[in-house]
Amino acid sequence: MEIKKTLILDSSEPVSKALPHLDEFPAVIITKNGKYYGIIDHRSVSSAIKDPNNTKCETVVVRPPTMLEPATALDLIDGFLLGHFKALPVLSENEVPLGVTTRIELLKEMDRTRLIPNGNVTELMNSPVFTISENEKIGAVKSQLKEKNARRLVVTRNNVPVGMISSFDIGLWKGRTNLSNGRKDIHSGDVSIDEMSIRGILRPDVVLVEDNSTIGAAVKKMMQKEVSGVIVTSGKNAVGVLSALDIFKKIQDVVRNKIEINISGLGQDHMDQYDNITDKIGGLVEKFGKTFSIKNCSVHIKEEKSTFIVNVNFDTADEQISLKEEKSTLREAIDEIVLELDSILRRKKDKKKGRHRPNSRRRQDE
Repeated sequence: MEIKKTLILDSSEPVSKALPHLDEFPAVIITKNGKYYGIIDHRSVSSAIKDPNNTKCETVVVRPPTMLEPATALDLIDGFLLGHFKALPVLSENEVPLGVTTRIELLKEMDRTRLIPNGNVTELMNSPVFTISENEKIGAVKSQLKEKNARRLVVTRNNVPVGMISSFDIGLWKGRTNLSNGRKDIHSGDVSIDEMSIRGILRPDVVLVEDNSTIGAAVKKMMQKEVSGVIVTSGKNAVGVLSALDIFKKIQDVVRNKIEINISGLGQDHMDQYDNITDKIGGLVEKFGKTFSIKNCSVHIKEEKSTFIVNVNFDTADEQISLKEEKSTLREAIDEIVLELDSILRRKKDKKKGRHRPNSRRRQDE
């Protein structure tokens, strides 16, 4: 595992000290009372901060999974798939921060240990892709992401792919005027982000691979260009997107025979709940997957005026199970349906083994 050195700051230091370093490092490590406390990355400071000079680092840290040296490639895969983190902190056995490791370092380790899966890029790529001209404004991107229920769009110039943009990229710019002090990629001004041109925030790190390329060839390009995703083309047309996370998921599925979950209806404004859904619902179906031969799991979200409706459906060896929950917030609906699903599957498991389990939901409610 390759470790990248990075800046380490105390939690009491102002955020303004961390911001300039995010142009060079994927994350800054924060300590408190001499011990690891969390990291600061572009995403953690993307929300509005009124005054970075008077805002303490401890108020904006995020806490991704920590890796202890030495960590295996499979440990790192699990860590990166728990959230959309670009970097994971690496600690010594005594929990002393050593630095961070990124998706690119993990790809290098997978390549070195021959963990890159065989096959063609079309087997793992996300398709179809939705495109948008670089001349459009960010407001149009947000509308299309919501309309297409997509996580990213391929940006084109004269119909030729020149980059990608996602809801997360847009999120990095929401606090642009407040974070202008110390950030090279952010300039002060009162222009609404919806009125900004896509060209204004498009990263110049687009990498293209032909649809007849192998996954290994695509990984080589990712490592050479130090990017975590490539656009798959057929001729001059974009036909798919392959990311490092897609490759990580494939390895995890092979190793653990993971049950895939199809998530639909999740709007752009609530993409932050994607990992919450896959973690909680995915973890539950994995827990009972072998007992009931669970497959074809799907989660559909529907947003009403003041509530969220979550539907979960999957097949078992004996029947199809469908659950529906409606709450005022999406997180509440997810938590409630996970609790109900756990109760149902536990009772079924006990019944299968000939044991009786009291209704824990009823005891809690009473």
